[in-house]
Amino acid sequence: MSILFYRRPDYLNKPAGPINSTECARYVERAKNSERAIPNGLSFDEVINNKALPPCSLNDFMDYLIYVEYNAENLQFYLWYKDYTKRFNALPEKDKVLSKEWIPDTKAIPDLTKDGENTEKKKPKRDGSVANIMEAGYAAKEAIMFSEDEAPLSPKSPTFHKGHMSLATDGTTTPSLAGSSAPSDAELAAQAGLKWQPFTIQPMREEINRVMRHYITFSAPRELNLSHKDRALCLHALQHTTHPSALAPAVKIVEAALRGQSHPNFIRWSICNGNKPRVFFVRTMGILHTGFGFVIAIILTLSGVSRWWRILAAPMWFIGLSTLVAAYKGLCVILHHSHARCLRPWEQDLDSELGEERRDSFASTANRTVQMASRTGNYDDIDKGDDSSSSFRPSSFQFFGPKNSFDDASWVEKYQRKPLVRKVFDQQTWTQDETLRILQDKIVLGANLWAIILTVIFTIVFVALPKGNFY
Repeated sequence: MSILFYRRPDYLNKPAGPINSTECARYVERAKNSERAIPNGLSFDEVINNKALPPCSLNDFMDYLIYVEYNAENLQFYLWYKDYTKRFNALPEKDKVLSKEWIPDTKAIPDLTKDGENTEKKKPKRDGSVANIMEAGYAAKEAIMFSEDEAPLSPKSPTFHKGHMSLATDGTTTPSLAGSSAPSDAELAAQAGLKWQPFTIQPMREEINRVMRHYITFSAPRELNLSHKDRALCLHALQHTTHPSALAPAVKIVEAALRGQSHPNFIRWSICNGNKPRVFFVRTMGILHTGFGFVIAIILTLSGVSRWWRILAAPMWFIGLSTLVAAYKGLCVILHHSHARCLRPWEQDLDSELGEERRDSFASTANRTVQMASRTGNYDDIDKGDDSSSSFRPSSFQFFGPKNSFDDASWVEKYQRKPLVRKVFDQQTWTQDETLRILQDKIVLGANLWAIILTVIFTIVFVALPKGNFY
């Protein structure tokens, strides 16, 4: 019976404050409950490994977090961590021994608790706390991090700062950026009154510093929703080692949020094959068909014709009720018959639809290439291009960069100017993922079954009523 009455995963609200251990455990429990409504072909691991097809691919998941949930930092950090762990494990043993696995020591964790409203007014204390170091020191290097001469990063080809190694007074090597007067990590530590020196000989130390500036520290461009305790655990561990285990507290929170909230909501959202105007139109048609069936039944009941003529209202009831039940779960039965779906607004070529000329043909070609990759879920053709191919990849898949902007998308204003009729009959594309099509089949089959049950009840009631003989 569960096949006929498939229930989508429940919608889960985003937490208002930082995610602590209690909230993390709640997410883990939610993830277990959602597994019953999500088949293996659409599981979190399948989506993250990009084994699911559109509209449930990894690229679609990222689009959902950017344009719908406004919470893309978790996935960006999680993808970086998976890639970083893979690259760290591939290092030679002589390099990995320099950054041993981190064993947390809760007694040595600095206190990062502070009032967020007054952080800008506070000056860094000379107590050697990691938070003050990152706040005071790395802010000076933030502008350098986004300089034009630094190539954008991608999941398949991460790059680091373009600089050179300089010899320090103590004989160790410290990275410094060419053509820049920004202080080095050692100078930043000395300014903050810190006794320890950065472990520049550790593998991937510069990349770890960038991760701290981008995701871990207070007011970071892509700050993760971590509690003060988990933030302190990560910063304290990363102060001593670059081993992936140092990021365990942050990864635990991020993965729990992705598995317990974002992924179930994404699957629930992906099941809908129509946009809001289309679904509203389908619901209206369902109400009209159902109402028209009642009009036919009432007219025949009040007349003097045979009561069996009232069965003519049954087809209208069935069409209207099945459409209503399916639309209640976000499905358009018309699109479902061809296993199609409406294109998302950010996937469409709105310039050509609105009759506007593109100002930059190269940029438009790049955007169109990304849109086609979004529909197919395949970036191989993009990555096989020349050195400029990284510019074709959406900025959402770059591990490091400026703060995610969810309101500056160029398609928002253009889509709002699109006529309502064209939104209802929007561009369509084929639903490629077979597992998702099976879920949609279950929903439509359940809607048809509910429509049959209600239609039989309505028909029996009206046929049993006596004739009105009014005409």
